[in-house]
Amino acid sequence: MLTMDTTQDARIFYIGGMGLKAELKKGSVNQIIKGDDIFVQGEDAVYVGLVLKGRIRVHAEGVNLEIGSGHFLGICDLPGYSYGVTYTAEANSAVYIFEAGVNLPETLDAILGANKEYGPLMVSAMNKYIRSLGAVYQSLEEQSEHTYQQIVEMYQDYQTLCREHGTEQMVVAAIDQLDAPVHSDTVNLDQIEYYKACAGVKPEIQKAFYATSGVIVKYHLMEQITLVRTLLELCEADAKYLQGLMQPLMLSSKNLYQASMNLTGSLQNMDVSDKESMALFDRIIDQINELEATLYDKASVDMQIDHNAMEEQYFSLLNHGESAGGQSDMVEFALVENDFAALEELDNALDQILAEAELDPDKEQDFRDFIRQFEELPDKASTDDDVRTLRRGIMKIYYDLYEKVFLRDYHRDGESPLVIDLFLRYGYISESLLSEELREELLSFDRNAQNHGDCHVYDMKEWLTAICSGEKEPSKNEFDQDYQEYLREQKKSGAVTAEKLREMEQDQGAKLHYEIQNMFRSNHRLLSGQTAIFVPFLYTEGCMSSLSRSYLSKDKISSCTRKLRQIDYSVFYREILYTQGEWGNKKEYIMEEVVPDVVVMPGCGSKGLMWQELSGRRRNSKGRFLLPLFFEGELEPTMIGLFGRFRWELCRTMQGASWNNIQIKSLTSEYSDFIQFYRKNRELSEERKDKLKLQIQKCRNNTREVFVVDYMNWIRHEARGGMMLSKPVREIMATYCPFAREIRESIADQPLFRDAMARFHRENGKKQKEYDLKFRVWEKDGIEIPQEIVETRKFHREL
Repeated sequence: MLTMDTTQDARIFYIGGMGLKAELKKGSVNQIIKGDDIFVQGEDAVYVGLVLKGRIRVHAEGVNLEIGSGHFLGICDLPGYSYGVTYTAEANSAVYIFEAGVNLPETLDAILGANKEYGPLMVSAMNKYIRSLGAVYQSLEEQSEHTYQQIVEMYQDYQTLCREHGTEQMVVAAIDQLDAPVHSDTVNLDQIEYYKACAGVKPEIQKAFYATSGVIVKYHLMEQITLVRTLLELCEADAKYLQGLMQPLMLSSKNLYQASMNLTGSLQNMDVSDKESMALFDRIIDQINELEATLYDKASVDMQIDHNAMEEQYFSLLNHGESAGGQSDMVEFALVENDFAALEELDNALDQILAEAELDPDKEQDFRDFIRQFEELPDKASTDDDVRTLRRGIMKIYYDLYEKVFLRDYHRDGESPLVIDLFLRYGYISESLLSEELREELLSFDRNAQNHGDCHVYDMKEWLTAICSGEKEPSKNEFDQDYQEYLREQKKSGAVTAEKLREMEQDQGAKLHYEIQNMFRSNHRLLSGQTAIFVPFLYTEGCMSSLSRSYLSKDKISSCTRKLRQIDYSVFYREILYTQGEWGNKKEYIMEEVVPDVVVMPGCGSKGLMWQELSGRRRNSKGRFLLPLFFEGELEPTMIGLFGRFRWELCRTMQGASWNNIQIKSLTSEYSDFIQFYRKNRELSEERKDKLKLQIQKCRNNTREVFVVDYMNWIRHEARGGMMLSKPVREIMATYCPFAREIRESIADQPLFRDAMARFHRENGKKQKEYDLKFRVWEKDGIEIPQEIVETRKFHREL
């Protein structure tokens, strides 16, 4: 039985102030490491910090935003004598620390008197801060109004459906007691608009104006600081109100989510159409997700919603789950297929797996002994010689065992036994190695989840099934050989005859063996992130968090991929020659998007691998990404790294021998040339050159990995306006890895980005003119233009 905790305290978690506290030295520049807190909410406000370099996250309950260089940290907190928010380094930063005076006017006088440039800088930075804070306040206000209206309307729709079908209504008292949002009149909205307008004035004009008089500077600053403190208070109040709205939605003892779910279950039991009730249930879930996202992104509040439980309840409703009509005060739902009574089926798992494999008796007994010895280890992470020997023994047999079990299961008529399915998909091997809680979590996952969108995700059982069925060809091995190249190498060395080679080319069993022994076995350990203590199955001590939290569902991977493609929209596009029909005689290129396959491997891990940029000789074949099924790292940064490696390797493959020939312009040739001759580059300061030298050393002189570091900064920081890259790198990125149009327009007012994008716009403009000319000729001649070429023209037009 899946139970969702409905207590508010168990769900609301403030996400601020979790980093290490930086040690600050007043009167000097302090180097702040990414993730460290500079000033923490509630501490005595004894310092003010000037951000010289980096990005700083300002967060507290009700606010979550980033600011950059030129901002004065803590200046708005001095009237209260304690910091009202937490300031955390979002990237490695440099902050100059001033000691605060007895009061705000004295502190301002000291700072403004220290350097005449500080006054204009402080006022213009506050303009930007108010603009950002005003946007947060507006978002929270709009979300409050929208969510309140939605809750009232959905509750009315629920009551109407209950009356129409004669079902018992659940009274959601929290909705009846809900107050409409009240918009405060303590803030002057015209003031916010004024400072937003000021922030849009060119920096040189602001500097010239504010530098004319210290009186002007101090007047603006005092008014700005008062406005900021008011906005922070209102944002906090809005965040508390929004948290309260989550109560009637799903956190109170009787809530709209539970009521709608019970209604749908009742209608299903009555064999009545549940289309309208499912539509209402979808609306409620969408509202929960929208509210949770706003609180997390804008207000630094994590509601800790159990999405795995929600997903399982939803799928069970789709499958007409029998428990949905229950009237329990707790939100409970039993999965018909995977009821918790099935825990008994997980007993004697090793016996079932070994019986399925039919190993040689001696090998089977050795494996039993190895697993028993591993179970008895007091420290399963030990690196002692005898434990290392034990792990090697397990690894020597495990993949042969896996292959035999898979083959028996592949040729089976009917459904797989539960233990066998969990072994092949998740790496479950023994109930003695995994706690009851983790085994219950294993049973809660949807093993038949479908892919949504064009990012196809396979677990290992599904992937090997695709290999055996001929749907997919085997992956490359660690020597970058595909299956055909491997066979030719074997024939060349005399290991196989020409007849045997022709036989193996069509032998699906041989392809399966190649995939398991080369792709699966060689990468399984790497994905774990703990190669020294790796074992290829699940055990309690090897799971750093709950399996439910670390589980990479297909939707989670697809969602992350979709989000990143909204930033780097062209990452999976490549230019290929169009050869169909009469166009085969013409040299016409089209842009085609081919999204890689993602294979998730059994077990826990913290790494991801970009294994192949192509899966065959054809340039429009799919690449392959590898991830652990239970991922204990950060998914988004990992996926960004995979995207960066994919871009690099795809360009290398497309360019062939010219990949680093600077005479033929490409991503790899220009970036390689930049790295090779960076010491002579006059656009780089000495500080930049030293930083790049350190970056190259950390990447072990691997140019691709140096590029990936820059690419991650490009996607994670520069897409939001952060200045992390040098001018030459920014231009290369803007040319070959351009942001989506919406992002480009949002940062177009920054001269550095505008200059970097100039070349991209020139090249794209040439492409558009070229296609316009071709289309006029083709249309004049009455030639029917293939849809692929039309889409390519559209691709360049809509960049």
